[in-house]
Amino acid sequence: MEYQDISVLTFIDHYQVKNEKGDPIEFRNHLFLFDIYDDTSQNLCVMKCAQVGLSTMEIIKNMYDAHRTKLDIIYTLPTDADVQLFVGGKVNRIIAHNPIFQQWTKDKDTIEQKQMGDSMIYFRGTWSAKAAIMVTADRLCHDEIDSSKQDVVSQYQARLQHSKHKQIHTFSHPSLPGEGVDKYWQKSDQKHWIIQCQECKAKQFLSFPESIDEDKREFVCKKCHTTLSQDTRRIGRWVSKYPENTISGYWISLLMAPWVTAGEIIDKYNDPDVSEEWFYNKILGLPYVGSGNKVDKDIIMRNLTNEINKQEGNIIIGVDPGIDFRVVIGNDKGLFYYETLGKATSTYNPYDTLRSYLLRWSKAKIFIDQGGDIIGQRKLREEFPGRVFLCFYQRDKKNGTIFRFGKHEHEGDCYIDRNKAIELVINELSENRIPLQGTESDWYDLYVHYSHIHKVLEETDEGMKRWIWKRSNRDDFVHCLSYWRAGMSRFNNGGGKIFGVSTGSFISSIPQGVHIRADDTITHNPIIYGEAYED
Repeated sequence: MEYQDISVLTFIDHYQVKNEKGDPIEFRNHLFLFDIYDDTSQNLCVMKCAQVGLSTMEIIKNMYDAHRTKLDIIYTLPTDADVQLFVGGKVNRIIAHNPIFQQWTKDKDTIEQKQMGDSMIYFRGTWSAKAAIMVTADRLCHDEIDSSKQDVVSQYQARLQHSKHKQIHTFSHPSLPGEGVDKYWQKSDQKHWIIQCQECKAKQFLSFPESIDEDKREFVCKKCHTTLSQDTRRIGRWVSKYPENTISGYWISLLMAPWVTAGEIIDKYNDPDVSEEWFYNKILGLPYVGSGNKVDKDIIMRNLTNEINKQEGNIIIGVDPGIDFRVVIGNDKGLFYYETLGKATSTYNPYDTLRSYLLRWSKAKIFIDQGGDIIGQRKLREEFPGRVFLCFYQRDKKNGTIFRFGKHEHEGDCYIDRNKAIELVINELSENRIPLQGTESDWYDLYVHYSHIHKVLEETDEGMKRWIWKRSNRDDFVHCLSYWRAGMSRFNNGGGKIFGVSTGSFISSIPQGVHIRADDTITHNPIIYGEAYED
């Protein structure tokens, strides 16, 4: 094996590879790209800010891999016009500045395809389903996937089925949580660029606004608040949050770029012509949800109360029976309990706990998602007729009602408009109308599930625009509250004003069970908060 064939890095060094401007590829100020260049993972995801050299990297990486390992590659961009601009203004200029690439492409070099030895790189847009079925590939490279047409992206991915490689590279600045590149990032090992403060030795990643002192206009350590030098920001290492995940994921923000000053970041943030969405997506490399389209912690916590709930009357139990059963319990005085029942095992059945609730409170009703284990909830309904309701998410296109209840052979069925129910509960929480009996720490995990949802505007099958609540992570308790609210509308107040306003702390008089604690959220990870990172 020749020296230059050891890796793409030795290839770049041997041939002194240059970018589209004719400048040599350098890593002194782009050290965070070094490992990504050398990453040979089958699935690669980079969620990034703008203008940090990712497209140049992917062009060089693809040409090298296509020639050396004989991969056929499809490189997608949002539109055909983007392909013309990208290939003409970037790819062709890189080839022109590098004789080795000119040699490789001499047999076939057009805007839409480049021949690399025995392999081909195809450049395609994503607004034509026809383009997605014309060629097969060993690797798909989706550039700016958030601006691409997602159903066509899926069709492109079907072109990998006959390949033994089946590689997917996805990179883009993000848009919304759970969409585009963030969808892949959430499934990845989520690498963060960890640097070390030279003063206190705290290991951390840079975030906004915690890593910037606005008065000094300097990057500062999150722990000791001393100024971070350019070299300190430049030298770091990638650390995985979820090393067990198979997608190799990287998050790059402009805060990592040593050539960018804290003052420039501050000025961009304060620029009236720069939207908050643009700042998050293009500067921080983070998905953005506007303040009106997400659930802030205060919306949940403003409902805390220390008034003792006597657990009387029609107690409603909302249940989401996923792999881990989630439960919320309350009445017309508010919610007094929630928990995770855990997975069914050979010695434990979550339905036994639900059964114990119905035995404990003679007027209790369970409103449970009809999916998941479709047998268990139906057996429970047969055992407790009139007290167990199966919840179906179904829009009422005729009358637009939020909650409907079946009659005759559908008695015991509850039909819920998913998005309207979520919106209703959030509005009532915003208005302090659903008392939560306990402290902030007691209800923190319920908030975490609400923090995982965001609202986006989508077009329906009928061509109408409507707001949809989507999730980026676990949101089981959100649905538990929707089911509980459906039960409230049926058995307590008919949908009028529900609860009064009160504040305070926790109660000990709750059913047996363990109050859940934070589980699958990024919130408590020390890397995310920039706390000292331990090897």
